Amino acid sequence: AAADGGAGAGPLAAECPAAEEEEGPALSEQVLRQKAKLAELEAAAEAAREASTNEEDEEDETEEDDDEDPPAALARLLENVTACAGSYPVTLVQSAERQRIQSNADKWTAVSGLRIMVKPANADDCVLLVANCMLRPESDKEESNWVIQRGGARISPKFASHSRQRNLSHCMCMPFLDQFEKRTEHDYQVAVNAGGYHSRFEVSPDKQRKQFFAVTLPSYQVAWIEDEERQPVEPGLWRDVDGMHLVVTTLPGDRVLAICTVRYAAGWASEMNRGRFTLARDDFGLDGLHDRGLQSVRALSPGLHRVALMATVDAPPPGPHIYRVRAALTAGEETGVSNAIQGDRQLALIRLPGGIVVGPNRVLEPVVVDEGRWTELPGLEATITLRRPRDRVMIIYHTDCNPQSYFYEAHFTLFRRSESGGLAKNLGFSEEIGAEVVSSDYAASSEYPVGIVCDTPGALGTYTYYVSAKSANVGTSADNPAVTVGYSGTITLVLLSTR
Repeated sequence: AAADGGAGAGPLAAECPAAEEEEGPALSEQVLRQKAKLAELEAAAEAAREASTNEEDEEDETEEDDDEDPPAALARLLENVTACAGSYPVTLVQSAERQRIQSNADKWTAVSGLRIMVKPANADDCVLLVANCMLRPESDKEESNWVIQRGGARISPKFASHSRQRNLSHCMCMPFLDQFEKRTEHDYQVAVNAGGYHSRFEVSPDKQRKQFFAVTLPSYQVAWIEDEERQPVEPGLWRDVDGMHLVVTTLPGDRVLAICTVRYAAGWASEMNRGRFTLARDDFGLDGLHDRGLQSVRALSPGLHRVALMATVDAPPPGPHIYRVRAALTAGEETGVSNAIQGDRQLALIRLPGGIVVGPNRVLEPVVVDEGRWTELPGLEATITLRRPRDRVMIIYHTDCNPQSYFYEAHFTLFRRSESGGLAKNLGFSEEIGAEVVSSDYAASSEYPVGIVCDTPGALGTYTYYVSAKSANVGTSADNPAVTVGYSGTITLVLLSTR
């Protein structure tokens, strides 16, 4: 938005009336001609001086307009930005019902208990939808596809899982930003199928808790863009994903929740290659100084379609900022590999007021995780105080995972502990599994844990949320395979008031 006001053209030149001659004795014709000539020269000189003064004034005023004090120009720009609301309607459902899925790729099955109804206050409101589920395959070659539907029609990308080993659990985090078209009640449902392999799997096999929630937001706080054009990514440095960029203007104290989903198909079958994705604000990578990206994907079979998820909270200075999606491919000695970005993808940026946000708090340093007990990751913790007993807390976290061997299985989870004491509560699907699993036994998967979770502590008080990790023994040696975690990562808490 252009700033209003500012200096325009310089003042108009003043008119200089000719001086009136006093009456005197009669002058000779020669003297009269000389005086007339002198008057003409003086008038021309005066006109030249006036013109020169006007040009200098115009140049000075133009320079003042162009070189306006940056704080003043920024303040005028921010006058046109609407301040963020302080509270947002939240709809949350949770279920521990066990469900067996055996449908093929042509038939979607509604996930039991994951249906919500949302009615916006305004016709152009936006809604952030997030589903968190866990599944366990019953066959070795497993595929599952997950979508969010509105009124029975798919609106989100197809989130997918691929495994090579039965009974190896998969954790699914599926966000999507939707914008209403009219002020009526909307019916949202999470649906799933077993893909093209006619495989079978169970959702919440041991009655693990799954959740589906919606946060309704005013449109002036949200910017989003979608695309589906195919774009190949060859080995090399970071490059922009075509068309996936947005401009957001923030007020002092604003935070920006950035969520990106990218559907892709890896063109390799090797542990030596990695596809990478990241988000950049004004050419500054949101993953931090190590420049490893916000997501890393692997594949042991080519052509498997899935969605890479990135979610982080940014604390930019006030003013306009451009956010971009970027991709890269790191490859070993293998030639001809590529990563095909194709299918639905979305970038959503949500402004949030700093008064309801804690963080982002960054990880302090990398640590080696090689034990089978939960290990807290230094720096990935945040503390918040509830204002009302029924307040909810949205937690956004991400970190990295760097295996030190070819065979590995690392688990990540989120804990909540109360300032009043008592045992910390594991907010993952179970104490054993946690909230996310990174494993070499997946046929295709993401390696950087990321989560968006809605929690209801249920009582007034102060609560600390923190991220932990552990390593599982995969049977290749007596020791648990080590993974290094913490080159990048943040955790952020958002207080969602019930008012």
